[in-house]
Amino acid sequence: MRKTFQAFRELMRIGFGAAPWHATMQFLTGIMFEISVPIGGLGAKLIVDAAVSGDLRIGLGSAVLLGLTVGAALASVFYYVHCLFTVQERAQAAAGRRLMRLIGGAEGLTHYEHPEYLDQVQRIREQQGQLSGMVNATAGVLRVGATLAVTAVLLARVDPLLLCLPVLAVVSFWLGKLSRDVAVRAQEATSEPERLRRHLFELGTSTAAAGELRVYGLTGLIGDRHRTAAGAVVGRRNRASRRGAALQAVDAVVTAGGYLAAIALVLLRAVHHQATAGDVVLVLGLAAQLSSTVGTAVRYGTYFLTVLKVGRRLVWLQEYVAGERRTPERPAVLPAALAKGIELRGVGFGYPGAEDGRGVLDGVDLHLPPGAVVALVGDNGAGKTTLIKLLCGFYRPTAGRILVDGVDLAECDTEQWRARCSGAFQDHARLEFSVLETVGVGDLPHLADRAAVGAALERGDAAGVVDKLPDGLDTRLGARWDDGAELSGGQWQRLALARGLMRTEPLLTVFDEPTAALDAHTENALFERFAAAARTGRQRSTVTLLVSHRFSTVGMADLIIVLDGGRIREQGSHQDLMAAGGLYAELFELQSRGYR
Repeated sequence: MRKTFQAFRELMRIGFGAAPWHATMQFLTGIMFEISVPIGGLGAKLIVDAAVSGDLRIGLGSAVLLGLTVGAALASVFYYVHCLFTVQERAQAAAGRRLMRLIGGAEGLTHYEHPEYLDQVQRIREQQGQLSGMVNATAGVLRVGATLAVTAVLLARVDPLLLCLPVLAVVSFWLGKLSRDVAVRAQEATSEPERLRRHLFELGTSTAAAGELRVYGLTGLIGDRHRTAAGAVVGRRNRASRRGAALQAVDAVVTAGGYLAAIALVLLRAVHHQATAGDVVLVLGLAAQLSSTVGTAVRYGTYFLTVLKVGRRLVWLQEYVAGERRTPERPAVLPAALAKGIELRGVGFGYPGAEDGRGVLDGVDLHLPPGAVVALVGDNGAGKTTLIKLLCGFYRPTAGRILVDGVDLAECDTEQWRARCSGAFQDHARLEFSVLETVGVGDLPHLADRAAVGAALERGDAAGVVDKLPDGLDTRLGARWDDGAELSGGQWQRLALARGLMRTEPLLTVFDEPTAALDAHTENALFERFAAAARTGRQRSTVTLLVSHRFSTVGMADLIIVLDGGRIREQGSHQDLMAAGGLYAELFELQSRGYR
């Protein structure tokens, strides 16, 4: 119950926070419009009774009442529709921003390995539009409640037995809830197949995969698998729809029976002079309208519960993200510069749900000296990228500790630590902003600092890329925009490198194969520049960590770490490791043969 109330409060906060005036008026005008129908029925009753009794004064007064009611209803409905769409539009934008902050604001990356998290996010994405609907759903429920209350009073004045008509709304609501529950269960049961279907669709329509799909003739295979996944989703959800339609048919029969019984009762009373002709007209109008009102009650009631269900998922996501934040109340202070360096003691890590129960890293003991250029070497799957993610705070070790000048990284503020890190990665983001912003986001305080961005472009050897663009730093990137310029893979990578070099005083700089799209000579020249910059900046004591499969690049590092099966196999300088004749020397020799 607590979470349900919390979900309701959060969703109402989204609507009223986005458009407070329009949300308030949506409630008021909706109720005014809805109760105009039974009040109009009362006016019609009074006019008929006045006509039968020959009372002109009451007849004219009732006609005025009816006219004012119709006029108020028309004015209300037009403004209600305006408020409805305004609240929906603004609340939808606010809900989208909330989701972006939640999904993108989790402290680490571990949640991307949890199927439960992925399923919940998939369900929220599927029903994202519902997050903006709580104001509308609540206004609809209140409208229906006001209509039923006024209708019940008018019917009870004719005959208390007619109060059974509003009671039918409860039966209809229950049947509508059953229909909604069937649909929700089908949606939840098909979350994973739906994720697969979306993945296959994106794969089959993306530009990035188009070449491989055609070269290998995979378009048919992807299409067949998409058809199978979609069939599983659509089949289950269609069966749920048919069951829901059957329940709605039962609801229609019950409502029709109640309507006929009410008409029969009031006619019987009129025949025995226990009701007036106006009462017959009133009950006819109210009973007919009640059928529509019951349908509206079911629609808004089930809509309310659906939105509330999505709201509970939003609350779950908020609590999950909050639970992922492990920054202590009084975080340790990070050093301005490294004196001892970065140390790993018995560090182990395993991804959640690993079938073999083995960790990617196991018992890693390592010291990264301040001011050193350190290279990570090893076969694919040796744990190089995982180690970098641990050092950047994307994951927390499942065993052991990471110490920064003797301070446990787990006791530090994660965001503050990341603000002292910098780097570039192989799977870099293609930010389709202006060049100035695409590079400048690497150091947000200097986002619009043209001099700082220009210096980073020089350090990343990317100034030549900008020189060829029509508007220089102000060029919009991305071919999907009218004024956008598309870049090659190597050009995007150079800008990513420049972005990673925006921060001038990090404690840790990482380069995780950021030059994979560049040739060996270009990579070697770039890393020589990075290493030289790192060594001239030893007063900052920055640890520069690089990963590359090209040993000509790795050889320039001060310290080379050889990972094998999640453990450190060897470490030392290039000369030391070659003299030892171990795994590093073997790998170096194998690669060097290709250049002979």
